[in-house]
Amino acid sequence: MMKHMEIFEQAMCCPTGLCGPSIDPELLRVSTVLDTLKQHGIDVGRYNLTSAPLKFVQTKAVTDFLQHHGPEDLPLILVDGAVQFAGRYPTNDEFASLIGFDPAILEAAQAAGESCCCGDSAEETASCCCSDAPAESEASSCCCGDAPAEPESSSCCCGGDCK
Repeated sequence: MMKHMEIFEQAMCCPTGLCGPSIDPELLRVSTVLDTLKQHGIDVGRYNLTSAPLKFVQTKAVTDFLQHHGPEDLPLILVDGAVQFAGRYPTNDEFASLIGFDPAILEAAQAAGESCCCGDSAEETASCCCSDAPAESEASSCCCGDAPAEPESSSCCCGGDCK
C-alpha cells in the first residue's frame, strides 16, 4: 500500500514559498523533492497557513501540535496521519526512507535541477524559463520575471505573485 505524506508549513507568500525577490534554497530543495515524488506517483500534500488554513484545522495531529508548540515550530511532516518530523524538513534520504522511495532518484533530480531555475541565469529548461521571455503557457511550471505565476499545484515561480 502506498503511503500518504503531508507537509504543513508556516505562513508563506504562496503555496510553496518560492516567490519574491529571494528564494530560500531549502524551500527550493523541498519543492524539487515533492515534485519528483509526485512524478513517480507518490501521494503528497503540501499546505501552508496562508493558503490552506482549513486543512490545519481539519487535521487532528496538526491542531494538537499547534496547541502545544505554535506555528513557529512548523514544518510538520505526517506520513499516513502520524507525525514524523517537526521543526525542520527531512533530508532527501529521510524523505525517501519515510515512504520507501529510492533516494538516488531524489539526488538525481536535485542535481539536475529539474524543478526550477531562478535568479540571474538565462538558462531555459523544459520546466522553467529564466529569461525575460514570457512563460511557455498557463500550465508552464515556472513564471518568468514579473509574469503571472503558474497554477497553485506547481512548485516554482520566479518573481511575480504566486496565486
